[in-house]
Amino acid sequence: MRKIMMVIRREYLQSVTKKSFWIGTLAFPLVLLLIMGLAVGAHFLNPESERRIAFIDETGQLAANMVAALNASDENKFKDGKPRFVVEAVPLTGTSEETRRSLEQKVLDEEIHGILVARQDLDPNAAFGLYLKSVGDEDTGRALRRALQSAVVQLRLERSQLELDRATLDSFVQPIELKSFEVKAGGEATEKDPGVAQIGMLIFSMILYITLFIYGFATARGIIQEKSSRVMEVLLGSMSHNQLITGKILGIAAVSLTQMIIYAGTAWAARLYIMLKQDPQRFSNVLELVAPGRIIFFLVFFLLGYFLYTSMFAIVGAVSNTEQDAQNLQTPVVMLLMIPYIMSVFFVKHPDSAAAVAASFFPPFTPMVMFMRISVLTPPFWQIALSIVLMLAAIWFMFRMAAKIFRIGSLMHGKRPTIPEILRWARS
Repeated sequence: MRKIMMVIRREYLQSVTKKSFWIGTLAFPLVLLLIMGLAVGAHFLNPESERRIAFIDETGQLAANMVAALNASDENKFKDGKPRFVVEAVPLTGTSEETRRSLEQKVLDEEIHGILVARQDLDPNAAFGLYLKSVGDEDTGRALRRALQSAVVQLRLERSQLELDRATLDSFVQPIELKSFEVKAGGEATEKDPGVAQIGMLIFSMILYITLFIYGFATARGIIQEKSSRVMEVLLGSMSHNQLITGKILGIAAVSLTQMIIYAGTAWAARLYIMLKQDPQRFSNVLELVAPGRIIFFLVFFLLGYFLYTSMFAIVGAVSNTEQDAQNLQTPVVMLLMIPYIMSVFFVKHPDSAAAVAASFFPPFTPMVMFMRISVLTPPFWQIALSIVLMLAAIWFMFRMAAKIFRIGSLMHGKRPTIPEILRWARS
């Protein structure tokens, strides 16, 4: 045990005594917030330029109501109050299709922003079309769709001979606010913002993914560097392979845990500040994001994931002679990390589905998938407990395999071993 502690101390102090560790610890959340801020800002950023829309209206009755609906929304106005969209009714020259084709060059030349078409029958599936130079312009599509919907409802009511003024119609079609409440067994249903739960899940999952990859590859790179400098041979002269690999993994685990405790402590301090100095109701979304249970589960599954993936990366480092070899061999391990992150949208929408439950019991996916499920819909306790037990069993198995492969691979140089050779080492 003393020798393992010596390796842990060496690995830990080698990292935390460097300025780069503390700079990286401070910079990582700032960079993450900057990236998310840029992503959110880009979503809401709209060019301050007027958008002219040519409206081909076969009914001849939609344009006025549509313009009124557009101008009624503050979202469709500039800061000075001028309308963001200028809708111009275009007279038909032949059929609506021929008229549209005659205007398409103006869209390409950016003389107009787009063409909106409404046909006489008002068929909800085929009567309407929006033609833009870029179909990625969701803001324009969303604004025109809402305004056109209001105008079409008004026209349909007129055709059905129901007399309604604009104010009455607006009161009929006014959207409602539907609040979300989470139902809990044996407890009161609590209001929960699904957006906050999803954002929190994505933030923590991103931290989980990045840190597991960084520290996992750091383990592989450290083994490769010690192999190439023959430090490994000196160390193995005074301790066993099991002691060395265990000490290296636990030492780097202590480094990563130090970083996570700093982040968790900062989140906890922010929570206490809001509860004591601010209005908790006003910042309820932030309090939910850094709830103690969420942070504890994050630390638990971070550690479990760390030990599992670091043992995998240790195997990569033991069988590699250069960092280039390690980069090639790490692809399967990285894919195991990426798959649950890529599938996060599905797991968030269907946290209790058979696929989500099965994935949360598959150890390489467990850290991310189970944490995602806990973030949006807390699973039964037995599922959380079983996932932890399966993770511990997988970690024990991977540690044994890593130690066996490390025992042979750590002293091999030159030729990179084949997959059958690696499997033979693991069975030895």
